[in-house]
Amino acid sequence: MNSKKLLYTLLLGATLTSCAEVEICERDHPHQGDVNFTYTWNKPEDKPNRMGVLCYRVVGQWKQVAEVNTDDLTLRLIGETTITPENRPNENPDEGDNTGGDNTGGDNTGVTEPNEPNEPSEPTEPTEPTEPTEPTEPGTGTTPPPFTPTVKIPRGYYKFATFPLDNPSIDYSELEQFMKNDAKDYPLQNVGLSYKVYDIKDPKLNKPLAWQDFNPYAKYIQPDVEPLYYDSTVVQRVRADRQTTFEFKPKILSQNIDINFNIVKNTDEVEFKVTEVWAEISGVPTYIKMNTGYLDITKTSKMLFKTDIKPNNPDDNGNDTNENKRIACHGNINVTGVVNVQRAYGETLEDVRKKIYGPGIMQVVIYTEVYNPKTGQTFPQKWQGIINLYNTLNKAKLMTTTSDNKYVYRNGEHGTINISAEILLDGKTVGNIDKGGDALDRWIQTDSDINIDI
Repeated sequence: MNSKKLLYTLLLGATLTSCAEVEICERDHPHQGDVNFTYTWNKPEDKPNRMGVLCYRVVGQWKQVAEVNTDDLTLRLIGETTITPENRPNENPDEGDNTGGDNTGGDNTGVTEPNEPNEPSEPTEPTEPTEPTEPTEPGTGTTPPPFTPTVKIPRGYYKFATFPLDNPSIDYSELEQFMKNDAKDYPLQNVGLSYKVYDIKDPKLNKPLAWQDFNPYAKYIQPDVEPLYYDSTVVQRVRADRQTTFEFKPKILSQNIDINFNIVKNTDEVEFKVTEVWAEISGVPTYIKMNTGYLDITKTSKMLFKTDIKPNNPDDNGNDTNENKRIACHGNINVTGVVNVQRAYGETLEDVRKKIYGPGIMQVVIYTEVYNPKTGQTFPQKWQGIINLYNTLNKAKLMTTTSDNKYVYRNGEHGTINISAEILLDGKTVGNIDKGGDALDRWIQTDSDINIDI
C-alpha cells in the first residue's frame, strides 16, 4: 500500500514539474511561426511603395509593426518607435539622417557618440552600443534590419491591419502609443490614424496669397494628399514551425472628389478678367479608426485648393478676357470625404442653411485684373465669397453614416460636388444668379481688396 502511495506521489510530482516547464517555455521562449503578406490592389499603379502591418496577438498580448515592400512583398519588423517616417533609421548611413531636417524623431546619429553619460552601455556586453550597423532589436540603430521573404512572430491568434507606412500627411502617434502601452490601458478600439493639420500661418501649409479665413473653426490639411489605403483581417491563427500567408485587399479610405461651379461676369460697367480662383472646403474628416476603418465626423478639418478655370471665350492661351462672360471652375481633391454642417438641437433647416461656420462650408477667392479706362492700365483686385453647401452635399451623397451617428464611411472611391448656385461678379460685388427651385445654397460676399499684390 505504501509503495502505491509513493508511486502516485512521484507521478503527480512529475506531472506538475512538466506543466511548470511548459509554462516557462511558453513565457520566455515562445514558439514562433513564419508569416508573410500578399496584396491584391484594385489599381496596382496607385499602390504605395511601403505598407505597414499591425500584428496584434489578442491573447497573450504581443504587438509589432511590419514594413512591407509592395513591389516584391519582402518585409521586416521595424520596432515600436519607428512607425513615423521621421523616426525611421536611414537605409544608407552615408547619406545622412532621414529626419526631414528637424531631428525631432528617433536618434539616427548615434554612430559618433554611442555612449551617452545618462545611458551607459551594458557592462556584460560593452561592445554592443558601438555596433550601430548591426542593431540588437528590429528598428534600432542606424541601419534597419534587411527585408526578408518572411518574418518570425510568436504563435497565437492575431488581428492584422494594413495601412500606408510612409504617408507624409498622416500622424501615427496614437499607433505608436498603442505599441508602447499595455492593451488594457490603451486598447485597439481607441487607436486611430489622423491627418496632420496646420495653422493658416504655418509656412509648411501650401496656401494662396492674401487669403482671409471667414470660417476659422478648424485647421487645415495639405492639398493633394496621397490616397489612404486600409484593410484588416478577422482574428487569424499563427502556428509554430510553419509558414502562414495572410492576404490583404486594401481599399482606399480617401475619396477623389470633383468640385464644379460657375462664375458669370457682368462687364457692363467695369471690364475685368479672372486670373486665378482658389477655394477652401470644410468638413473633411481627419480621424480614421484603426480597428474598423470608419471616419470620425466629430473631428474634421479644411482644405485649400486651386481650381482650373475654363472661360467660354478664352484668348489664344486659354486665359480669360474682358469680353468673356462665363467661366467654369473645376477643382479636384483627394480627401477622406466631406460631411455637412451639423443641425443642433432646436434648430430648423432654415437655421442650418444660414450657417457660414463649421463643416460643409466652401469659400472662394477670385483674383482679377480690372481695366481702368482713364489710364488704360489694369490693377489687381481680389473678391472673396462663401457658401453653405447643405443642399449640395445632400445631393452629392458622398458619405454614409453609421447607426450610432458617430462615424461615416465613403460611398465609392470617387464623388462629385456640383454647385448649382452661380457666382455673379460685376467688378464691384459678388452676387448670385437666382435659379429658383431647389437652388437654395447661396453665395455671400465676405471680402474685397483693391490693389493687392498678387
